Amino acid sequence: MAAFKKTAAGESSRKSCVHGTAGCPAGFTLLEVMVALVLGTLIVGGVMGLISVSMQYSQRVKDKIQVQPVLEAAAQEILTHPEIAEQDSLTLKNLPKSPTVGIALAKVELPGDNPGKLWDSLYRVKLYYRESMLELSMIIPPSEGFGDQELTGEEVGSGE
Repeated sequence: MAAFKKTAAGESSRKSCVHGTAGCPAGFTLLEVMVALVLGTLIVGGVMGLISVSMQYSQRVKDKIQVQPVLEAAAQEILTHPEIAEQDSLTLKNLPKSPTVGIALAKVELPGDNPGKLWDSLYRVKLYYRESMLELSMIIPPSEGFGDQELTGEEVGSGE
């Protein structure tokens, strides 16, 4: 930045100055201001992104806290009364707002030639509520028409 000084003859001469020295005007250059604005924008944007991710995580945790007890209550009801597992859904009338939980039941076929053993009546139960799922296995005594779908041991191992 340069300062102009009038000479005795009325002509102006250009004098270079260094920031912080006497006689030099105080302030920032346009380039310094632009760099500060860009850095400030990047920092504020990063902080806002972190706040957004934190709020989304907090909401997911809150939803999980509300959903998990409903799924566990449905699982307890099915373990107490296995015949309920044949239905497509279960309404928990003893809970507030009577939530309805979806049920998927599949018989598990295990490899081996031991018919009549206890594991021949092994079932995989999947419970669905909102966007969450709870899986459990249970042994159900054989009855007529119970559990039409079957899973092979490979499908059970792959988590499907």
